[in-house]
Amino acid sequence: MDTLLKKAGTMLAHLDLFTHMLHLRGLLQLAAHMEERGDRVTLISPEMITLVGADMTSDASVTTSKGATVEAGNAYSVLRTLKGHDAPEYAVTREELKALNARAVSELEASDAMRAFGETLTRLGVPGAASAAAAATPAEAAPERPARSRRTPEGDGASEQPAA
Repeated sequence: MDTLLKKAGTMLAHLDLFTHMLHLRGLLQLAAHMEERGDRVTLISPEMITLVGADMTSDASVTTSKGATVEAGNAYSVLRTLKGHDAPEYAVTREELKALNARAVSELEASDAMRAFGETLTRLGVPGAASAAAAATPAEAAPERPARSRRTPEGDGASEQPAA
């Protein structure tokens, strides 16, 4: 039990990463919910999420048909980070929510926080963590792969001797 508690304790350093990932997931769930309802736009302020489509609903949180709850304050804070500017309210389409989320996931995969998490998993001896941590390192840091020669399909008459 003591070792399990220590391993769990090492994850505390990554709570911000997990929280950010949870809130990003909430935006994706909100986009899916908008699509289900036929909503085109949502207005998100720190206190309210307003869905605009065939009908208009406003609430401090949205619960999707799958039971996920998206809180206005969390959605607003993530949108402020993703959009890169302060506003009293953000208007976004479901397509924009998906695109912002995709960009955020790409940035997250290449982030120092994700690399640190991979290193923690490696230290804990989690199987496959070393390869995942290596995949999270930037391309500049990775050694260049040698180019592979092109294979020719067997039976096409190509000989194995070099052309003269």
